[in-house]
Amino acid sequence: MGYVQISLDCPGCEQAVTLARLAVEAGVQWLEAGTGLLLGSGLEGIRALRRAFPAMPIIADTKIMDGGYPLSKWCAQAGADFTVVMSAAGEHVIRGALRCREEFGTKVMVDTMYERDQIDACRRCEDLGVDYLVLHLGFEERAAEPSRSPLDYLEAVRSAVSLPIQVVGGLSVSDCVRAFERGAHSVAIGSPIVPGDAGPRMVDDLRQIVAAAARSPG
Repeated sequence: MGYVQISLDCPGCEQAVTLARLAVEAGVQWLEAGTGLLLGSGLEGIRALRRAFPAMPIIADTKIMDGGYPLSKWCAQAGADFTVVMSAAGEHVIRGALRCREEFGTKVMVDTMYERDQIDACRRCEDLGVDYLVLHLGFEERAAEPSRSPLDYLEAVRSAVSLPIQVVGGLSVSDCVRAFERGAHSVAIGSPIVPGDAGPRMVDDLRQIVAAAARSPG
């Protein structure tokens, strides 16, 4: 079984919780305190999600480039289950986040966005002992190079490492189906699906993705 994560990138807590409720109704299993929510509401964004969904895994999309230990610690204390470190931050920052994991239990996702050699970056992260890899095609990259997809490196990375892999970056429903078919462990869903109409159409799209995740071997 695969997992579906909703990216809550609105700046306010109230809207984030509203969107999260719709996502949970659709069967989404993981909630992401997106970078937008963290910038708009700080650690209260994590706390608000934890209060509303005490049993749901929460990912703090911190995109850490420095301060791997203290930033992960603050997120852990606010209620996050995962923090996100950029692979380009380097070994010392990733090790700082891993030290926080040992003390607080907060797992470490590493985002390989902008890495020229995705295979090498993922292998380095696996050697360091991270919990999860995120293959991420960023917002501006997608706009500048519409022919690219966050699935481009999925199969090669899947063959090179044994870590679970998440795919993120402008995914459509059909992209998510292909991601699970090609071995992704999870997908993170944001724009254009979320917030979409923030209602029936968004919930229907999420349900289709959750169904694809359920068919996946994980």
